[in-house]
Amino acid sequence: MADENSYGDGTAAGWKGNKSTGWQAALAVGKDLGRRQRQVLDAFEPYGAAGAICDDICPVLHLPVHVVRPRASELEKQGKLYPVGKRIGALGHPCTVFSVVKPVAPAEAA
Repeated sequence: MADENSYGDGTAAGWKGNKSTGWQAALAVGKDLGRRQRQVLDAFEPYGAAGAICDDICPVLHLPVHVVRPRASELEKQGKLYPVGKRIGALGHPCTVFSVVKPVAPAEAA
């Protein structure tokens, strides 16, 4: 058990703090991680370069946002999703817009 945040490279579920409930939940989620990440990645694909926020894909997947957001962050760490902006989410706060299309850097566009 760790007493720090353990989120690593996005290939395994992470946890915060030093309570055993956190790492036990991470281990339980880890069994399902690959399948769930694939579902989330597939749900972002129709949005193309414009991308979407997690709130947009939750209804498509029939999953709550607290399940989708960590998977999106893991996919970003793996280089499979790319942040392309911010948009106001359902709770009125800015949310990251993710895209499966890697944005072209301004220097590369010329």
